[in-house]
This record gives sequence, structure tokens and C-alpha cells, in this order.
Amino acid sequence: MASRPTPCVSCRSSIAISEVCMKASVGNRVLMLLEKGPYPEDCRVHREARALAAAGYQVSVICPAARGQAWRELLDGVRVYRFPAPPAANSLLGYLWEYGYSMAATFVLSLLVFWREGLDVVHAHNLPDTFVFIAAFYKLLGKRFVYDHHDLGPEMYYARFLGNGNRLAYHALVWLEKLSCQLADHVIAANQSYKTVEMQRGHVP
Repeated sequence: MASRPTPCVSCRSSIAISEVCMKASVGNRVLMLLEKGPYPEDCRVHREARALAAAGYQVSVICPAARGQAWRELLDGVRVYRFPAPPAANSLLGYLWEYGYSMAATFVLSLLVFWREGLDVVHAHNLPDTFVFIAAFYKLLGKRFVYDHHDLGPEMYYARFLGNGNRLAYHALVWLEKLSCQLADHVIAANQSYKTVEMQRGHVP
């Protein structure tokens, strides 16, 4: 397995991917993981995937399907694989089911992508930060992990439950965020305040 480079923080996806590939001397096959919404409806992920494809990267995206979308298609040079979207969650148990189901479906599809097309970089768009477990599996196979930090999971959890969330769940989310930052070969910050959190809470240099 190739040695792990020191993780660092940036704010642009194309820069992050190119730096990871150059530092690690790996190929250009990028697998993007998305759970918060379908593709291409998620504008940020759509923009990043198209930019990478235009730059010569082989890009695949795994995401939940919107109504009427095919489970697999090619859009603007991006290979898209979709799984049936879970029901919207409104409780802690609901979120556990949603994320557990989504991670299982994502992992199965990632194995299909790995078998059919191969991959060099796993690019996970949070939330959820449970993508770190899928990334960890592929890192054992020598692949690279880019953590695209869209949202602060612990803070969003408390905001969702109006500050009355379960403390154990909150600390679990903090741990997942820190693990994602520390396991990543590169971290992408959505903005400067998130970059500060990653450096302080996630101990990313």
C-alpha cells in the first residue's frame, strides 16, 4: 500500500483531486459519494463532477434516485449510479435507518463501480460522515480519500432537534467528523469557517 500523505485543507474540488493524484502517483478514476440528494440536482456536486470530467478524469457518482430517474446513466461524461431513495427521516431512529440503508446501498454500488471501471480516489460529499467507513475499506486497498465537507454534522443535528438532541449521538457525530478529517488524504472546506473547524476539531494541519 502506498504511504499516506499528510492531509490538508482546500476549498476547490479540482485542486484537491489533482493534488491527491499527483502526490500519490495514482490514476484518475474518481468515485463521488452523495447521499443528501439526487444527481444532477445537487448543483455543487454536479458542477464539481463536470469540471473533473472536463479536465480528463473518469468520474462516477453514486447517489439516491429522484422519481423517474434511471438507476444508471451517462450525463456529460459522468457515470451515475443510483439507488432507491429512503423515506425522509424526522427522528433519531429515522436517521439511523436512512443512513444505514444508504451506506449499504452505496457500498454495494461502489463494489460494482470498482469491478466494472476501477477507482483510484473516493470523493465523499458529507452529510453523512458515515461515508468514512466506505472510504476506509478502499484505503485498505491503496485508494485515496477526499473528504468534501459540505456541512457541520454535529451542529446540524442539534439545530434539527432545537438543541434537545441526544448527547451521545452528538459526540458520535463529532467523532465521525474527526475520523473523516484524519483519514482523508485531502479535505475540502465549504468555506473559511468550516476550514477553521477542520483545523481545530479535526486536527487537520
